[in-house]
Amino acid sequence: MKKYTKQFEVLFHDVDVNRNIRPTELIRYLQETADHQMSDRKPSYNDLLERGIALIVTRMVVEMLIPLKHGDMIEVRTWSNPAKRATLRRCYEIWRGDELCVRGYSEWASVDFINNTLVPADAIDFSTYESGEPHEMNIPKKFRIPSGLDMQPAGIRTVRYEDTDTNGHMNNTYYPNFLWGLIPDIGKKVFTSVNIRFMHEGTLGSDIEIYHADAPLDLAKDPNAEEVHAFETKVDGEKNVEMLIGVRRI
Repeated sequence: MKKYTKQFEVLFHDVDVNRNIRPTELIRYLQETADHQMSDRKPSYNDLLERGIALIVTRMVVEMLIPLKHGDMIEVRTWSNPAKRATLRRCYEIWRGDELCVRGYSEWASVDFINNTLVPADAIDFSTYESGEPHEMNIPKKFRIPSGLDMQPAGIRTVRYEDTDTNGHMNNTYYPNFLWGLIPDIGKKVFTSVNIRFMHEGTLGSDIEIYHADAPLDLAKDPNAEEVHAFETKVDGEKNVEMLIGVRRI
């Protein structure tokens, strides 16, 4: 199976006080590599926009097998997976030398933003992309926060101009960091997994209501986690994001 690859160095600005990469910066390396594949292989993201098609992330799943540190030289690998109707799927890996450090998986909806309809995946020619079947992960690719979990208010985040991207919404990569930062004693912990379900956009100026709960370990099914934290956010009364973050003590 062919995989598209890109090399990076983990920068000083990517890491926390313990020199471990933060979740937002990790996910950005994954998405940056995917964007390079699209630009190099065509159609690019901008090519699709010119056709009135936007790709909107609906799920992002990441498991950290080995924490990445400041100064690490890494190779990010990505490949597209067979699509399902209007859902595009993509896998990722991050290698440090011969060590597999990260596995990831994502799902994207292809949307005709002019007519506000879904675009069947077979209407877009992705045959030039490196592709193959999705890989197996230690954590599930889908989850639901159970209705009985005691979610408590944890604050409000207003979407500022600097949070938004070209779609006018809070960029999807911003959510992991500002929720991860709400975990008690996070400076003594490292994240082991991030599992996100995106449900509704946070537009410029909107208030994102944040709810948090300590979750049972079996909810995330993360074998490397010592704690699991569940987050739910709302915008204008609608669910915005659901997220599970696995962490362990350093």
